[in-house]
Amino acid sequence: MIAGKWRMAAAAMLAAALIGPPAAAQTAATVPFAERQIVLANGVIGTAMKVPSARPFTYEDIIAGRHGQAVTLDAKLFLPPGTPRFPVVVIVPGSGGVNAQQIRHAQHLTSAGIGALLLDPFGGRGIANTIADQGQMSFAESAYDVLAAAKALAALPEIEPSRIGAIGYSRGGHAVALAAEAPVASAVLGPGNHLAAVMPAYPWCGYQFRKPQPGLTAVRFLVGANDDWVSPIQCQAQAGAMMQGSERVSIRLFANAVHGFDQEGRPVQTLPDAMKALDAPIAYMDDKGVFWDVYVDQKVPGANDAYWQRAAMPFMSRGAKVGSTGDQPQQFSADMVSFFTRWLK
Repeated sequence: MIAGKWRMAAAAMLAAALIGPPAAAQTAATVPFAERQIVLANGVIGTAMKVPSARPFTYEDIIAGRHGQAVTLDAKLFLPPGTPRFPVVVIVPGSGGVNAQQIRHAQHLTSAGIGALLLDPFGGRGIANTIADQGQMSFAESAYDVLAAAKALAALPEIEPSRIGAIGYSRGGHAVALAAEAPVASAVLGPGNHLAAVMPAYPWCGYQFRKPQPGLTAVRFLVGANDDWVSPIQCQAQAGAMMQGSERVSIRLFANAVHGFDQEGRPVQTLPDAMKALDAPIAYMDDKGVFWDVYVDQKVPGANDAYWQRAAMPFMSRGAKVGSTGDQPQQFSADMVSFFTRWLK
């Protein structure tokens, strides 16, 4: 009975703790994303798009070519006025799914002449969100989705394939950071192919490669210095390791910022039931995606998310702050537009 309670607690930890505040101010939340008509404040209209993706269990599976069950995801493509071929950014939500702030970010990008593909990672899998149960889909699936969306975009005549980027929030931030790694990108996009630029926003950085390989992908982490839901220090470690092999990697810490600091109109609030494991050790992978267990100092082929849930149990606690203060959302948006303008235009 005690073991069962711990397993439930571990699932809850990666349910709420690993990433992502609940979706705020969703647009027409009762309408399935695929059926929503989304018009940005600048007048750009979203066009429905289908993205073929898959369900790999681990990064080891992705790199080995075992991509799992096929799945089709819904997305909305927003293209700015002008003449193709456009640069475009894939927008990858966190655990709560598509929210109003991501739609605003699509507006900011299209106003800067950059397209935006707003991806729904959940509807096509029959999932409402992953707040209560992260185990509904693997973290490897989320990274695969990013690259699957890039692959679908590259096939469109109006898109410039060499200028595709991605931004992800929380769980989605983890996804874009790992999609930037050469072994993962090459396995999905083809050898040597990669995203042009990615921006992990307040990501969970608990999985990392021992020897990061961002290659030519520009990577910029935007992290809240006071984030008490996911670890800013883990993200500094990840960014620092990636910097060793690339001058295109950077990180910005936002002073006094907590989780979800990009969200306009969401004052900082404490979520007392939020589970977290801030002090849990980083889980490292080799270049084939095989996890390296730091407790026994050896590889563990086949280790998956559940393996690390069990390892994180001693570090679990409750309570986290979410929201923004002052001009944090505006600073976030300005940094985002500047970054993608530099690397995609």
